[in-house]
Amino acid sequence: MIIFGPMIRNLIALLLVFSTFPLSAQNDTVALKRITRMFSLPEGYTEMVPVEIDTLITGFQEYRVTDKLTPFNTTLGNYGLPLLETDFFRRNREFDHFPYRHMKPYMHHTGNNTFIDTQVPFTELKFFFGGPRNVAEQFMGVRHSQNVNHKLNLGLNLDIINSLGQYSYQTADIKAFTLHTSYLGERYRLFGAWSINNMTRSENGGVSAEEAGGAGNGDLSFLEGFDTRDVPVNLGRLNSAETLMKNRNLFLVQSYRVGGGSDNARNARGDSIAGGKGDRLEGIFTHILTWDRTGSSYRDRLPLSGFYDTTYISNDTVNYLTADTLSFRVLENSLKFGFAAGAESRFRLGIEAGIRNELYMYMQNIPTFNEYLADTVRTTTSSNALLGRVYNSIGESFSWEATGELWLTGLRAGDFLLKGEMEGSVGKEGRGITASARGELSSQSPHWWQNRWGSNNFVWENDFGKEVRLLTGGDIRMPGLNLLVSADYTLITDHIWFGGDAQPRQYDGAISILTLRADNELKFWKFRFRNRLLAQSTSHADIIPLPLVTAKSSLRLYHEFRFKATGGRLESSIGAELLWHSPYYAPSYMPATGVFYVQDQISAGNYPYLNLFLNLKLKRTRGFIAFDHVNQGFNGYNYFMVPGYPLPVRTFRYGVAWTFYN
Repeated sequence: MIIFGPMIRNLIALLLVFSTFPLSAQNDTVALKRITRMFSLPEGYTEMVPVEIDTLITGFQEYRVTDKLTPFNTTLGNYGLPLLETDFFRRNREFDHFPYRHMKPYMHHTGNNTFIDTQVPFTELKFFFGGPRNVAEQFMGVRHSQNVNHKLNLGLNLDIINSLGQYSYQTADIKAFTLHTSYLGERYRLFGAWSINNMTRSENGGVSAEEAGGAGNGDLSFLEGFDTRDVPVNLGRLNSAETLMKNRNLFLVQSYRVGGGSDNARNARGDSIAGGKGDRLEGIFTHILTWDRTGSSYRDRLPLSGFYDTTYISNDTVNYLTADTLSFRVLENSLKFGFAAGAESRFRLGIEAGIRNELYMYMQNIPTFNEYLADTVRTTTSSNALLGRVYNSIGESFSWEATGELWLTGLRAGDFLLKGEMEGSVGKEGRGITASARGELSSQSPHWWQNRWGSNNFVWENDFGKEVRLLTGGDIRMPGLNLLVSADYTLITDHIWFGGDAQPRQYDGAISILTLRADNELKFWKFRFRNRLLAQSTSHADIIPLPLVTAKSSLRLYHEFRFKATGGRLESSIGAELLWHSPYYAPSYMPATGVFYVQDQISAGNYPYLNLFLNLKLKRTRGFIAFDHVNQGFNGYNYFMVPGYPLPVRTFRYGVAWTFYN
């Protein structure tokens, strides 16, 4: 259980004090209309995209950050453990993220930084708790931001996940902290963020049906006879296996605009970093710096307990203690220049060009195959790439964009990425139809760790070639019907995957994947019926296994209580949610390397996972109570998404969030 120390308690108290007293330096904004807006800098880091401040009651019980990123995830059961996105097109393909790609949703990093521009201090506090104390899942979030003046903002963001886990040795402890700032001047703008991520997770290797007397081959009926903490696991007390990961990353974007006339630093649209005003030609110089340092270690006190077949490294020739380590650093510097015309007209055209330098350092302890001794291998390399972007919009109803990256020299020489997207809409806002189409062609070198790996339990040395992907897709949105339909198709050649031995392989043919999605909400009186559907087809299920159908449906009753005596209002939403996916040979998980790999022995799925919930909202205070997996024991015991890792049993959860601003 989390015991909040004096430092965290003092931090919360300090934020509550600051949230009620604006800084004196903000007096110069009193005459302006109060503004509190949040925005992000997505791919390319040259556009300011508005982010809605979350004060909604709908879906508040889905507080986990993984639920907000995508509705469908393949998990190990306990919150804070590695996950694999069920939707193939949502999976992380970033070249530099291989060691932590299954943990990235929990992290603060350059891709999910958000910034705030506010005339009054903004504070958000969140606390969620679930399950009995000895197996509790807890989350605490603290965010504070305020402007020093009408241009400069400072803020911090802290997230803590502490999940003890219902089954033995699956604890997750994650602390993610970010300091961020933004400066929105008339010509010069700056965005910066410094993030720290510390993650520790226990590795139990999954439950052991054999030790519990189960029938094996995926039969989990033995779970009926055990308390969850008494279920035998493959990596138990003698192993004390765990993975520790520390990440530090820095994000800095600077831009300077020339031409384009005067600018309002509080442009309510927030549509571009430089955001000029008027129809004159404007030029934008942009510098982007990102730095990422990650270290990871896997520890096992008894690696010869039977879970692993090999042991190569040890400083202890009695127990052969495992202490694998790896680390990497990535420093990227990008310089861009772009110009745009017609910032305020119905026709807007923009062009960007730039260069990027990438410096890499990889380090890992590898076996020498000489009396369990290890050697430390360190490699430093680099790459250089050309960048380009062209975009155009015609009024509010049509826009298109094309981007490209070409790596000329170094580690990634010959890689390229070409992307294009267009969007058009017809009809009145809120009742029309918006359609978009996208396409992508890429050639990407293998991740460094896919070609070479050394550790106590796994060693590989490969010479994989580049993976080529052709992707096309599109969306149709009909707000009047609360309907979103989308589709994606990809053709992959020379795909790299992890085979049944949990080691990487490359398929020298073509693999095709088709994905269809639908999201619709029906309204009748005070009832809301929402259905989210994911259908996927893969030409090679033995390489990329995917469930044919995954669905999440929720039915809720919304009611607003009004109190005449005080004029107050209490919003409420009570309902049920059902999650289900069709059976398939779900990927297994390998603790020593943190990867998901294919298997063809155990089928997962065809199990309904039913939750009940009640959400409440009073002004900007929200709360929920939820009863998860209420049908546990009524539909069999096949409640797992990854072989050997059952989902939590029946659990009571609750949470509350306070937001203070304006």
